[in-house]
Amino acid sequence: MKKVISLLVCVMLLFASATTYAAGKLSVVQENFYAINDYWNYGYAYAKVLNAGDKAIKVNAGVLEIYNEAGDVLTSNDYLHAYAEYLEPGEYTYVRMYSEIETGTASDYAMTLTGKSDGAWRTIRFPVVTDLQLDVKDDWWTHNYMYATITNDAETPIYDLNVVLALLDAEGNILYMDEDGLYTDRALMPGSSIIVRKDIPTSFMDYYKEKGLTPASVDAIAYINVRVN
Repeated sequence: MKKVISLLVCVMLLFASATTYAAGKLSVVQENFYAINDYWNYGYAYAKVLNAGDKAIKVNAGVLEIYNEAGDVLTSNDYLHAYAEYLEPGEYTYVRMYSEIETGTASDYAMTLTGKSDGAWRTIRFPVVTDLQLDVKDDWWTHNYMYATITNDAETPIYDLNVVLALLDAEGNILYMDEDGLYTDRALMPGSSIIVRKDIPTSFMDYYKEKGLTPASVDAIAYINVRVN
């Protein structure tokens, strides 16, 4: 299946010299698409995105289109799940998009991501250690868990803590993605840690088995977004 991502960088900053520019620049490090038919048929697009420029940039918007074999659009969606979306130069993050496929069979897709300059906010990241435990038996059930252990290395309690977990194969391909957070009514105290555990859906595990894909590791980003001006 052909994979396409078009990246548009919306804003460039002009400096003293009329011929000298600097800007954030989104670059796709890795991307994958899966059509999962469970109770409902959905297409899921995942990407790891790097700021390859020399200024901060926000992962701002996206559009996902899914096509059949003839190239006709089966479905589209502009709801972007962007995590740790304010990227400093050299930082990466993950994004995901999905859309229900009501009729037809997915054969191709296009995900267009848009970045923009935004100096009002920045993302602060926290140390995180990950683990993957497959085929965990629990009475009648079998679970496949992604773990993220997050530590508050700041000097104040941290509210609104978020984490995105990306399931990877041995080559770094994104197989699945999930998220969690503490929201506004709970805080992680200085020096303390919390474990987030997310169960990989059976429909995805069945898909990996059918396609010969093997989950190998988990990557995670724990973060908050803060206003700076």
